[in-house]
Amino acid sequence: MNRILLEGMLKKMKLLLKNGSNIGDLKIGALYALGNQLEAIFYFIGHELGSTIDDEPMEDKKLVNILKQVSDSYHLGTFHLLEENSDHITFGLESCRSCKDIDIPNIEIQQGFCSFEAGLFAGIVERITGKHCFAQELECRLSGKEAKMCKFMIVVPSE
Repeated sequence: MNRILLEGMLKKMKLLLKNGSNIGDLKIGALYALGNQLEAIFYFIGHELGSTIDDEPMEDKKLVNILKQVSDSYHLGTFHLLEENSDHITFGLESCRSCKDIDIPNIEIQQGFCSFEAGLFAGIVERITGKHCFAQELECRLSGKEAKMCKFMIVVPSE
């Protein structure tokens, strides 16, 4: 358990509750501070949701363009393609949904905070390609390493 992170989240939650503000994102942060098992849970939930997202037929069938369109449609963050080849896609999400409203902590957070988005994009790619994919957050804006966006990689097997 990351006690320092949890205390910071609880302090902010208390203030927001007194002001009648939303604490949804902070609840996720507090849960994350309780243990790494939540990464897998949020990844799974995101993956299951991503595999059910079926927007209107898209004129442009290019995978990266579909990911950008889904990101825009569902307000997941501003999609930035960083690298694309036959076996993986690396991209960034600016204003990532899971961490955009959380202040960057004074302590270093391991990547994996935005595992919901990683799972969501993996589920979308699996649905489109019919191939079992895996996605991982490479860097989080909350890492305190001057990251302006969260970075993800989706591995797409060639066979």
